[in-house]
Amino acid sequence: MSSSLRNQRLKTIEMISSINKDLRSKGHRLTLELKRDSIWIRGTFPMSDGTKSRKYISTGLKADPKSAPLAEIRAIAFLTAIKETGSVPDPLPWENKKIDKSGYPKIKVKDAILQLKEEFFGVDTKNPISRNNTWKTMAYGLSKLNPDAYLTSDYLASMIIEGSKNENGITMDNTKKKLKQYYKRLGNLVGLPDIKTLDKIEVVYEPTTRNAPDMKDLLDLAVTAISHDRYGWLTACMIIYGCRPSEALSLFPNANGTAKVLTIKKKKGLPTWRTTMALPKDFPEKLNLIDQISRPIEFKNPSDFDPVASKKITDQWGRWIKKYDPELQLYDLRHSWARRSIIEGVPSGLASKCLGHSITVFEKTYLSTTSEKDVVDYLNRS
Repeated sequence: MSSSLRNQRLKTIEMISSINKDLRSKGHRLTLELKRDSIWIRGTFPMSDGTKSRKYISTGLKADPKSAPLAEIRAIAFLTAIKETGSVPDPLPWENKKIDKSGYPKIKVKDAILQLKEEFFGVDTKNPISRNNTWKTMAYGLSKLNPDAYLTSDYLASMIIEGSKNENGITMDNTKKKLKQYYKRLGNLVGLPDIKTLDKIEVVYEPTTRNAPDMKDLLDLAVTAISHDRYGWLTACMIIYGCRPSEALSLFPNANGTAKVLTIKKKKGLPTWRTTMALPKDFPEKLNLIDQISRPIEFKNPSDFDPVASKKITDQWGRWIKKYDPELQLYDLRHSWARRSIIEGVPSGLASKCLGHSITVFEKTYLSTTSEKDVVDYLNRS
């Protein structure tokens, strides 16, 4: 055996050992083992005749570092199938499902998602953390599908429409765009013959224009809400620094009136740091935002960002803030900072950088709602 093959074998053994440790910590009663040039599942499993038998189950994967993460996925899928059927499944979850000539797939959503996950993680990447975060975001969209439904293009089309509505029944265009992207990829993977029908679903994105709550009321809200342990500090920081809701979980104020915050947008790659500033500049000290950071979770590094955990927190926060005003949305807090920056005479280029926007989006989103009162406030500013 050459030294490169030996090193590859040792790396695979190390990865399998780590995976087995993780499986045991989660209470999964099976083990992955290397047998010759393949990865196998070993354990005692219930059989269809009601007995239990010690078995080696082939994962169908080669014994190499690239296949080790896929073997873990298949091991968990194997246990899930046993839990659902009561015995070792036949066929195994990762064995290809066939599509009949009528165009209706003999594959359930959960099996297609398993194949998609394997394909997704089966490609080499230089940034595994970013890949994991991307998958978490995709998995959240895929979780809107019924795992036991049979996969058809009609079903996917209907779920793009239904899954993109918020709790008030309003269609969220960006969510619609993402679901269309994920579901089309899923359908293409298993070869749905009429998957192109999803292209007929229109997605039109325009920057959202919002009603403009009174800015003084929102500054008063920052003072009133700050005492709330879970969302008070976050609320004040959105109003004072203009960050996005998910970004407030990574915001760190400085004594000089600036703050560093991760720019979190719906695009590939890890978030990146940017600098924003306090408006009004005396509020961080007034509300003790620098020394009294209080939030449910925080992301100190770009690699820490968890899109699923972030969305869970911001959804709860968005519901909480409505106790102050049923019409109030979290993005109204960010919007107020943008309007304040206009009144204070902050250059559009600097304001857009602080917000993590392009100048074009800044002007289209925020200048379009400038009111007569905003103009008067600008003229009367000290």
